[in-house]
Amino acid sequence: MEEKEKNEIRDAEIDEIESDSEKNDNAQKNYRTEVILILIIGLLLGIMLKAEALKNISIGFSDYKVKGGLQAYDVEQIEKEIKEKQEAQKAEAEANAKKAQEATNGEQAMPAEENNNQPN
Repeated sequence: MEEKEKNEIRDAEIDEIESDSEKNDNAQKNYRTEVILILIIGLLLGIMLKAEALKNISIGFSDYKVKGGLQAYDVEQIEKEIKEKQEAQKAEAEANAKKAQEATNGEQAMPAEENNNQPN
């Protein structure tokens, strides 16, 4: 009886070892399959993105084929407006400087006139 039990135990251990190796083989096959599927999906996704990008994005030697579109801003008009504002600010600053200079000249002249009007 002991011999039979020992044989059963050995058979169970052998079966267990074989099932573990089968599990490892299956896991390795599944891993390889997943990696291959991911690579294939990545390749197809890359091809699709490139095809869509070529339709919408044009950079490089074929830029001359692109028709110029309307711009949202007229750069020349903006430049003119900026120059006009700068000229207006400059003219205003010069006018303010003249007023300030006249005011300081007038203040300097006042004390001299006051001295002349005082009796001695």
